Amino acid sequence: MTTQSRLRTVVADTSALVSLAVLRADATVAGSLPDPLQYMLTSCAVSIPPTVRSELNTMADYGDIHGAAASNVLAADDHYNIVDPYNRAETPDDRPEFGLDDGETDGIVLANGLGVDGFLTDEFGGTNFPLIHAALRGPRIVPTPRLIREYARGDHMSTDEARQLLDSIGGHRSWGASPYVALLRKQLES
Repeated sequence: MTTQSRLRTVVADTSALVSLAVLRADATVAGSLPDPLQYMLTSCAVSIPPTVRSELNTMADYGDIHGAAASNVLAADDHYNIVDPYNRAETPDDRPEFGLDDGETDGIVLANGLGVDGFLTDEFGGTNFPLIHAALRGPRIVPTPRLIREYARGDHMSTDEARQLLDSIGGHRSWGASPYVALLRKQLES
């Protein structure tokens, strides 16, 4: 990532972490492409609220690739901090109503309270994106596909690897028909 936009601190929501970890769980791809979860966890300070940890635990019980991806994130718990957003002086005592799920809401409260560089999410379509954007008071919203594009722009992976990651992750996470992902893929070509 460029110096100006480099993420040094981030709060991540459940879906974003699972998306970054899904390729580790796919034996047909694992090892042939860069590991975006590993890169994120080793290149910046990552925090998650306890609600996201709980959602990961629930998802890890699924008998599918998403459950395996959640297990991969849980196995990497030495590389992120679990922080209760409501035990901080600069945050509300109770969960606000943003119209989002509890993990996303707690992640936004934590991101705002910590003053991190970005809030990593898979919400880039539908009505949740503008809600998250409106609720953030400083941290920028970083959709997972954009993070991958930025890793290529910052020479942490090739543009071809980034395109393959977008395609491979997208196949597991239903990104294929997204005009947002299509635009990011096109920007990798310029």
